[in-house]
Amino acid sequence: MKLKPLKIAGELEIVSYEAIVNDEDQIFDGIEINDAEFLDTDLRRLISYNSVIKNSNLSNNEFDNADLTDTRFVNCDFSNTVFSGASVHNVEFVNCKMIGVSFDESRIKNVKFSESLLNLSGISESKLENVLFENARMVTADFFNNKFKNIGFDNCDLSEARFVDTPLKGIDISSSHFESLSIKREDLEGCIVSSVQAIQMAALMGLVVKDD
Repeated sequence: MKLKPLKIAGELEIVSYEAIVNDEDQIFDGIEINDAEFLDTDLRRLISYNSVIKNSNLSNNEFDNADLTDTRFVNCDFSNTVFSGASVHNVEFVNCKMIGVSFDESRIKNVKFSESLLNLSGISESKLENVLFENARMVTADFFNNKFKNIGFDNCDLSEARFVDTPLKGIDISSSHFESLSIKREDLEGCIVSSVQAIQMAALMGLVVKDD
């Protein structure tokens, strides 16, 4: 899947953690942040444009109405962070730890989750368009009542992932793998799977596959 490239300037202003938390607006705009530890009281709202955040800890936060555009997160920790009503457009999460992260009632478009750990993550009542999960571990990930459009799961671990009221029509999961998957038959219609996965799906739905 080809995603729209991020619009990030070649040279960014390097800004310290102290400058961010002491700034009244707390907006990341055209900056680079490294090795920051954002505790749950440091940021009132996460707003980022045209920026790169590396090796930083944003875990155990609750961000209402986060606004992320043209931003790359590299080696960041979002474990157990909650995004409610987020707008996430043209964003990359690269090698990020996102165990237990949740996106609720959010809009996610042109976003890549690459080489990231998303076990126990949850995305609910959200709209996802042009989103690529690439080489991601998504064990027991939970998708509830979402609208998918042009979503890719490339070489992901989807073991015990749960899709509830989230149709996978036209979604290709053939390069990914799972031991088991929780999904209703009607939500699976039109999903693109490998021949091995087709046998797995049949077994999960109680069908008995008989060789000739």
